[in-house]
Amino acid sequence: MSLNKGSRPVPLNEDTPGVSLDKGAPQDPNATTPSGRIPARPDPFAATQIGPVPYDATPTVTPTGPNPYPGMAPPTVRPGMTPPMGPPGMPPPGYPTPGYPPPGWRPPPPQRSNTKAYLIAGVALVCVLALVIGGVVWWKSTQSNEPELVAGQLTGSYPSVPAAAWSISAASMGGEKFNSVIPSEGRYSALGALTDGETLVTLVGGEFTGVHTQWAVGVDARTGDRWRFDRPVRHCADRIVDHTIVCGGDGDLHFIDTRTGQAVASVTAPSRSEALAYNGDAAFIGEYVSDPRSVVVHKVTPDGVQWSRSVGALPQPATGSGDSSYFTATDEAVVSTGLIVFAVSAEDGENLFAETGGSSEIGEFDNGTLAVQVGTPDGFTLTDHRVVMIRPDNSTSELPGAHVMVPEVATPNQSRRVFLDGKYVDSRDGTPVWTAPIPEAGAFGSRVVVADDREVVLYDRTTNRFVALDTETGRQIWAVDALGPSAASGHAVTDGERLIAATSDGGVSALDLVTGAPTWTLPPAVIGNASAEQGRVLTFAIGDRLVTLSENTITGFAPTGPAAIVPGATRPSNNTAGPTYVTPCGSPPTFEPQTFRTAAGGLVVEMKVTAKCPGGDVLYGPQTRITVSDGNGLIASGNFDFQRSPVAIPSSDGGGSLTMELTYPAGSFFRLPDTLNGRDSSSGSGGGQYLVECEKGPTPGPAPALSVPDSGVSSVSSVATGAAFPAGSDVTATSVSALRLQADADRAFILANLDNRWVAQLSSKRPGLVAEGRTWTDQAILDEFLALRLRFTDVRLLWSDEWPVFSYQGWWVTVAAATFPGPVEANNWCRSQGFDPDHCFAKLVSTTAGPDGSTRYWK
Repeated sequence: MSLNKGSRPVPLNEDTPGVSLDKGAPQDPNATTPSGRIPARPDPFAATQIGPVPYDATPTVTPTGPNPYPGMAPPTVRPGMTPPMGPPGMPPPGYPTPGYPPPGWRPPPPQRSNTKAYLIAGVALVCVLALVIGGVVWWKSTQSNEPELVAGQLTGSYPSVPAAAWSISAASMGGEKFNSVIPSEGRYSALGALTDGETLVTLVGGEFTGVHTQWAVGVDARTGDRWRFDRPVRHCADRIVDHTIVCGGDGDLHFIDTRTGQAVASVTAPSRSEALAYNGDAAFIGEYVSDPRSVVVHKVTPDGVQWSRSVGALPQPATGSGDSSYFTATDEAVVSTGLIVFAVSAEDGENLFAETGGSSEIGEFDNGTLAVQVGTPDGFTLTDHRVVMIRPDNSTSELPGAHVMVPEVATPNQSRRVFLDGKYVDSRDGTPVWTAPIPEAGAFGSRVVVADDREVVLYDRTTNRFVALDTETGRQIWAVDALGPSAASGHAVTDGERLIAATSDGGVSALDLVTGAPTWTLPPAVIGNASAEQGRVLTFAIGDRLVTLSENTITGFAPTGPAAIVPGATRPSNNTAGPTYVTPCGSPPTFEPQTFRTAAGGLVVEMKVTAKCPGGDVLYGPQTRITVSDGNGLIASGNFDFQRSPVAIPSSDGGGSLTMELTYPAGSFFRLPDTLNGRDSSSGSGGGQYLVECEKGPTPGPAPALSVPDSGVSSVSSVATGAAFPAGSDVTATSVSALRLQADADRAFILANLDNRWVAQLSSKRPGLVAEGRTWTDQAILDEFLALRLRFTDVRLLWSDEWPVFSYQGWWVTVAAATFPGPVEANNWCRSQGFDPDHCFAKLVSTTAGPDGSTRYWK
């Protein structure tokens, strides 16, 4: 029996996830022009701002009609509540309102001189100033002597494992993976991103930036609001200045506001060269011409090209491929490194110096000084290796040496020291402090990630380890294996007490700065990374937020402790009586669900947890089952391993509680947040809607000694190791109920946003179907739908009986929520996402149309 009468017969026992249920489905001949009877609509991924817009950067035309790709920013759903909408865009605070000053306004006429009044006013002013200065001196003397935090570190602390505050997939932003905005990295499919202290900016698209279409995307680190620039780009400058980044694509330069994703200006680029830099006043392009000893530098502002200068008579280039290069600009200089290193004035393009290149890497000090590496060619090698320091006034000085590493986070006493050929030296005169006991520690790709007055922590690429050395002697303190940095951005970060970096298995771990001991670990699944083989993981410190970046996912984490301290310092203790310890309780703690949301790792439930005993409680077993249900059945149930990271639970008697985020991965949850509105839930614990059952399970001996959590600790998190259901659970009935609830919840959305529009159909299944080497059950159908929902952020479920575009009844159908002008565009999206023709094709969703003409295959 065929599911598609009259065209492309598909036997029932060979059905695939994308098979059509209509009677007639003509082939799409892989056309490249828009088609279909539905009027053309915008690019489904062209919505640039998701979440509240802080202000209108430039006058723009606001698009009308429904969001072309609804659901890209799924809201957090609180039990029984509807997520609030954000306020509309507003002008920056302090800006005058339109029409100010009023027409006809003139300044008041000058007044006559009054010497006596001036003398009286002068005496009064002196008195006031004396009082103010005295007050300031008194106020300063009464303030804490704690030093200010250093640039580049986290401003909040992470003493315990953090919970994901938000998560964004590459697929939800319209791409296959994230790529570096820096051309020298992105062209090799490397990760990388830039930040302005509020927003993380990267590219999303195909595998390689020089080959596949890319889009600039930005994410607010605090809220997770995101935007996607509405025109494709190929690369961007290497830094963000005053919330502006410059990106190039299709012959134009775009000056993009990183807070909104809107173009402040777009101008024609004089060259399509990938050598692009920005210093806040202008963008600079390095155009490499046919003469290998000559380069043209262009200065471009939002008003257009300001000048183009030829830099000629360059020295002999070093031997190499030349594909490793770097291009940057400061307020005063434009610098290029690679086989040739040169610098020109940012003001007028005057040549400052040019040497044969020793490395493409550039070190930058907090005062704006740049460190570049040069040498003298001698056949196929370089001799006379030197490090050139380019100061903010464009003067230069040199130190002998081949490999220099400028610390990325440094306290004031270490801010002028560098790692040079395995020695820790003063960058001003080359005076060595000590020599590291690590061979080739300065090799290309190694990094000094933290330098404070107690330890210097570097990533040693030759051994793929993080190594801590004593700041005064160079003695090795500890060393830990790592999945270390290989990019120009996203290296290990610190909150002053811990080093937070990628682990060798593709996760993220916090290491005690003093001992190197692991404090907590985030498994790869929590940050959207399947494993170390999938790709590297980068970490970013953006204010108090920790942000991780993998090939497929960007995840933000909120601090779990009080404000951070300066690296190398010791946090003062306010507890003079000593710590208060919790003790195991015979009854499991009380869990009250606060919010439900989805992330790359699964369903995330935020719980308020309190102990039932006056002495608190400890969770430390390897198989603690926590089950969440409501009146419609199971929501999620899984085992959590607290043996690796025991959790202290405060007692409610003292008013204490702990916020815990539990992540249930695929296979251990049945419901999505949009089905958990409490309308049909019966009464139970947790606000009268949800019942949470905790079974501590076996424990590995005596409980660990844990103190009552600090009042500043906001949350801890844990990921279920697998599904675990209570005895007597009817998984089949639960799955059927969950499918029905999901289809009911999605129907209103589909009617409002997808009706009479072309979408991509991803799956159609019914219980008992034999396909793909298995017999499909209700639970398997639900698990497949949930996995697609996690992958694409927004897919929807239909019951074929309720939609006339399907010929057969009894099938669960999954579609992506993106809409397209016609079937050609929908099928092109299937191709771009890596689907084959049997698992994704164009489908018209309609309440009025019939099956004929509602499906279009491709090949």
